[in-house]
Amino acid sequence: MRSSLLYAALIGTCIILAGCRVSSAGSCSGIAPCDSASATSTTPTNFAQPSYGTNNYTAPAMQQQLVVQQAPQPIVVSATGYAAPMVSKKLSRPQIRLLTLRGSKVDAYRNLSERVYGLKLRGSTSLRNMMAAHDELQTFVDAYLMGAKVVSQRELEDGSFETIVEMALQGNFQQCVQDPASIATNPACQMGYSNINNGVSQYQSKTSPQVRSTTTNFYSVE
Repeated sequence: MRSSLLYAALIGTCIILAGCRVSSAGSCSGIAPCDSASATSTTPTNFAQPSYGTNNYTAPAMQQQLVVQQAPQPIVVSATGYAAPMVSKKLSRPQIRLLTLRGSKVDAYRNLSERVYGLKLRGSTSLRNMMAAHDELQTFVDAYLMGAKVVSQRELEDGSFETIVEMALQGNFQQCVQDPASIATNPACQMGYSNINNGVSQYQSKTSPQVRSTTTNFYSVE
């Protein structure tokens, strides 16, 4: 009986000792036993932090995008003029031919002015006994035409002439046409201001030989 009590006391002591918490010099702690292989230092690990100083930091390269602005292309307006030969005993045939050629050119300029600057229209109609007794319609063209170019001139079979002219409208055409007086006074509205070949928009002197060699023939009167 006494040996049984001793044996039970010994078992209880072993159970108490097994439940004690074991701690070592290392960082391993717990109820289960640990060995030296699994023990690690409790000293916190210092991780390398990135340096943001001005000496070591390099800003990422920004992608630059090149934007090329193209010069506005001119708007080319063309018109056609006709003239019939006149009958005169005082003029020779070469004179009549030259006058007809000149008349077709002037008529082409008039048609070009109508397309670019418009025309003035005036009319009157009178009624008598509820019937039209008189009907009159008049048109007027008053324009300052600069930079027109003769494209072609040819003689038709009946002796009349046909002339085709064209003119390139600059990018600032709307600005200039609002004030017709500025066409004769403002250098930006005159020939030689815009160079279409290289896209330069600056005033150029018409007397300089270098400008004459680079300015496009859109703005030359022939």
